[in-house]
Amino acid sequence: MLFPSTLVICQNLAQIDPFLAEIGHVSVANNPDVFLVSEYTVENIRQIKKFLSQHPYSHDTKVVVIPQADLLNLESQDTLLKNLEEPGDNNYFILTTTKPNALLPTIISRCQTIKLISLSQSQTTINFPQNISQALALADDIAKDKTTVAPFIENQISAYQQTLVDHPQNVNIIKQLIKSSQMINANIDPKTVLDFLFLNFIPALFPH
Repeated sequence: MLFPSTLVICQNLAQIDPFLAEIGHVSVANNPDVFLVSEYTVENIRQIKKFLSQHPYSHDTKVVVIPQADLLNLESQDTLLKNLEEPGDNNYFILTTTKPNALLPTIISRCQTIKLISLSQSQTTINFPQNISQALALADDIAKDKTTVAPFIENQISAYQQTLVDHPQNVNIIKQLIKSSQMINANIDPKTVLDFLFLNFIPALFPH
C-alpha cells in the first residue's frame, strides 16, 4: 500500500502512473484532485496547505505531485517538510527525483522511497550552503533526524569522489567530509558535526 508520502527515484513523471492508480487516480492531467507542482517557489509550495484542506472533487483522495523535487531550494524544501509531517487523512504526496542527495535528509526520512533506477545512476552532490546563515540553517534541518546524518555524509563522500576526474579541487571538500565522518564514528553530537562540516565547507568551496 502506498504511504501518505512517497519519494520515487525515477526518470520521468509517467512512471508514477501505477502509484496514482493504486489510490484511484487515472492521471495527473486535468485532475482537480491532483496538485501538480510546476513552479518551485515557496509561494507555490505554501498553496499546498489550502489545496489539502478542501474536500476532494471527484475522488476519495487528494494527491500532491512534485516532479523533480530536487529543484526545490532549501526554503521551499523546509516549507514542504511542514506539509509532509501532517498530510491529513486521505491525502498523498508523490515526489520524484533522479537526485535524491539534493533533497534534505529530513524530507527523505519522512517518505517511503521507491527506486525505479539504481542509486548509482542518481547519486549527486548536494547544493551546499554559500554563507554562514545558510550553513547553520541547513545543519539544523538535517540534525532533526540524527539517524540520517551518517548516511548523508557517506553518500556525499561517494558522490564527490566521482567528481574528482573533472574537478580535482574537490579533494578539499572530500577531506572535510571524511573528517566529519570520523567525528560521527567517535560519537560526537551530529549537530556539532554538521556545523563543523558546513562552516568549513564554505572556505573549501573557495580556497585561497
